[in-house]
Amino acid sequence: MNEEIQFQLDKFDEDGYVVIRLNGANELIDTINCDVDQLIESGNYKTNSKIYSYNNSPRIVESWKYSVAAKNLAFNEQITDFLSSYYQAVPRPFSTINFLRSTEQPLHSDYVHFGTIPQFRLAAVWVALEDIDYRSGPIQVVAGSHRMSEFTYSQIGLPVARSLGDIKRHYEIYENWVRSEVSNLKSQIITPNLQKGDAIIWQANLLHGSPDCLDNGISRKSQVIHYHFDDTEVFYNPSFSDPIKEKYVLRDVKFIPSA
Repeated sequence: MNEEIQFQLDKFDEDGYVVIRLNGANELIDTINCDVDQLIESGNYKTNSKIYSYNNSPRIVESWKYSVAAKNLAFNEQITDFLSSYYQAVPRPFSTINFLRSTEQPLHSDYVHFGTIPQFRLAAVWVALEDIDYRSGPIQVVAGSHRMSEFTYSQIGLPVARSLGDIKRHYEIYENWVRSEVSNLKSQIITPNLQKGDAIIWQANLLHGSPDCLDNGISRKSQVIHYHFDDTEVFYNPSFSDPIKEKYVLRDVKFIPSA
């Protein structure tokens, strides 16, 4: 293993995230952007739940089903090699989300959505599909926040959700809890300067979001891929589960096929 990769692995372990440059990815990215534009024109696309929407810009989920290029990005060797080196397991992509503009979503952890046993067997990669303007609501991360304890809704006095309405109400309370925690910990919020072809990789529990947007009229094209690992035994939904009581509502995870 060369020194640069070891440095990136060490940074990933220490800070909970790392930025890598995808080699020779421009043509692939141009194709993804073209495919997404055509998908938008067709109107035949699936969006993320409105529970997690903060503006009118669509979050296009499962673009990999319509774009070979978007699917290929999920299996980019630089990304999968890095993840397999750190986690010592095979990364398995199960979700792609494509963005046209900033989400304007407050800081949060992906692990509040995708629980696993063993714990924290989840990672995400956010790829810049264009040079990211600082005014457009760029991605932000809280360095070191991946070392926080697993969040459970019961720890802030909330019962297991029983409806989508409960999920929305509980999630808003969770977002306020995150704001308070970040303020109390005086943690450093970092806004990486990302150019087309840069990929920011983060760990399951790292706090991240795009809460600071100066101009949502500026595009912020990007693709996020979420990964689990082949050594994971259980996938559960934290909103409907209570890990403290070892009560889990399982998720039916459909992995993106490589072929």
